[in-house]
Parts: sequence; C-alpha cells; structure tokens
Amino acid sequence: MARPRKFDDDAVLLRATDLFWKRGVDAVSIRDLEVSLELRAPSIYRRFHSKEELLVRCLDRYVEQEVGGRIRRFLDDVDDPIVGLRNFFTSALRPHRGEQRLRGCFLTTTAAHTKAGGPEVQASVDRGFALIEEAFRRQIERAKQAGHVGPAADAAATAKALLLSFQGLLVLARSGAPDLEAGIDATFRAHFGATTVPDVR
Repeated sequence: MARPRKFDDDAVLLRATDLFWKRGVDAVSIRDLEVSLELRAPSIYRRFHSKEELLVRCLDRYVEQEVGGRIRRFLDDVDDPIVGLRNFFTSALRPHRGEQRLRGCFLTTTAAHTKAGGPEVQASVDRGFALIEEAFRRQIERAKQAGHVGPAADAAATAKALLLSFQGLLVLARSGAPDLEAGIDATFRAHFGATTVPDVR
C-alpha cells in the first residue's frame, strides 16, 4: 500500500513559495526545500521533476491567487479607477500577513535573480507582469470614460509607465526605503494631475 502524502501539492507550493520569496530564488537549495517542505529530494523530484519546474508552479499559483486577487480587490471591484490604482500601489506598503518587514513582490524578486533563469521561469514572470499591466490599462480606459483622464491619454503607454513605477516601488519597499507613499503621490500627480488622491480601503 502506498504511503499517503504528508502534504498535497497546493500546500507544498505554498511552503515553497514562502521560502523562495523570503530568501530569493538563488539562495534556496534543494536541501533548503527538503527542510521547509518536509520532503526528501527524491519525493520533490517525483512531484515536480526539477527545482525550476517547482518554481514555475509556485509563480503560476502566485499570479493566479495573489496577483489576481489583488487586481480584483483593488482595481476591478472599485468604482473610482484612479483611487483603485493608488490603493493598488499603497497596498505594497503593507507587510505580508503579520510580518514586520516588507517582502515586495514574488514576481519582482524572482525577476531580479538572474540565476533562476530558464525560459519557463521567464515566461511565468512575464505573464504576471502582463496581467498587472493589462489591469492598469483597463483602469486608465475607465478613467478616460469617466472624465478623470483626458481623452487623448495613451492608456497603453501610461499603463507601461505605471508598471515601471510599481516595480521600482516594490524593490524599494523590500529594501526598507523610507517615504515611499510621497513618491506614489508624486507619480499620480505626474500622470493624472491630481494633488491628492484619497486612499480608500
């Protein structure tokens, strides 16, 4: 009779994501995964074939659940598109589930670790960034329709610029840089001309 699995795949992915995200992908060894997942290396390889495949599965789960969930909460389900965009940005300044130190974004930290490499990892990171950029573009189109943004505004270019700003924000947040909310305000004034956009949670 086969031994029952101690953790199902979703629980394993959650633990592995936590480890990759906290330490950075390059710093995580198979031995680290064995300890964190409470699985021997052969069991890890049977389930996921390689560390890279495990990382891809973690990234895809993160994009679907974490990134997708934040897009729905802060962008899709908010009446004012500019308020939603700003709240999406300021949400990056809140610690992850009871922690004190800001983690930034799992996509961003993975993209910064060049040794993680591999086309499948890069494709997962790219899909996550594209999802955020498209959500930004939709918000800007909504803002144009509501008259909050001039009709000549290029929604695609502005969405790209906001993605660039957001990724910089995440890197600085993880590093512990101060006064980031003032930078968010300046970004929104530059793009949308508002002196202050209220933070509505």
